[in-house]
Amino acid sequence: MRPIAYLTGPTFRGAPNAPGTTHPMDVENLALLRAAGAEQGLSFDVVFWNDATLPQQGYELAVIRTCWDYHEQPAHFIATLEAHERAGLRVLNAPAVVRWNSRKTYLRELGPSAIETVWTERADAAAVAGAFDALGAEDIVVKPQVGGGSVETIRLKRAAWREEDLVRGPTGPAMIQAYLKAIETEGEFSLIWFGGRYSHCVRKVPARGDWLANQPGKTRFIAETAPRAAIEAAEAARAHAPQDLLYIRIDLVLGDDGAWRVIEIEAIEPYLFLDLGADAARLFAGAIARDEFRGCQGTAATRS
Repeated sequence: MRPIAYLTGPTFRGAPNAPGTTHPMDVENLALLRAAGAEQGLSFDVVFWNDATLPQQGYELAVIRTCWDYHEQPAHFIATLEAHERAGLRVLNAPAVVRWNSRKTYLRELGPSAIETVWTERADAAAVAGAFDALGAEDIVVKPQVGGGSVETIRLKRAAWREEDLVRGPTGPAMIQAYLKAIETEGEFSLIWFGGRYSHCVRKVPARGDWLANQPGKTRFIAETAPRAAIEAAEAARAHAPQDLLYIRIDLVLGDDGAWRVIEIEAIEPYLFLDLGADAARLFAGAIARDEFRGCQGTAATRS
């Protein structure tokens, strides 16, 4: 069996993780990947990303998975991955991709299918007031340029916000976007590729009265056939993203104008919903087992 390092974080939201274990939410996904990987001659060991001895432990490859603490120290995370590679351990997705994806300013590069965004070094009252006008929006979302798990993310209404509301928002460089009403009805769609090959789509529906689509225990996750227009918008954005990717998840929401908007590309540590894709674990294991995904441009997804 070819040993693969399955990278996880030593902490999650400040609490320590037990060595050798993935996050509880990921247990089923890892079991599916291990079963599919065994068919490809792969074995997976859950290890902390910050273990400096990883390159000396005999792993053929390290795959970034539940490193859900990386955004708390992104520079150290990237530097550690780079050090692993210098010491001879391949890491996927590659550290250069992680660096590109860690700051959400990459949205500027994705073309017209990306959601319109106002960028600011500080989300103060002046920046927020100006964003309402620049976006022509009555309802906006303010979030950090580097972050995860909706931490420091706030929603403001033009006629109802106050400066003290910003205390809960980003403390550093921020991004501001119009709130898309479809998040409450259609939800958010996540389209997933492995080694450049389209795998599956998941619709994430917030709890009634909520608007955040990534809350375990509250959000409903539903296997879905991706709308053709959503696939086209995602593919248009993916064409501008790095191409040598083991995995990528593209999140979209239907805009108020009826056009799909890419709100995020996840190429670092996305949850991959292997349990909701009919052949997802096998596709992922296959991409890990082969080298062809290097430089793979991928094929357009087709509606089934």
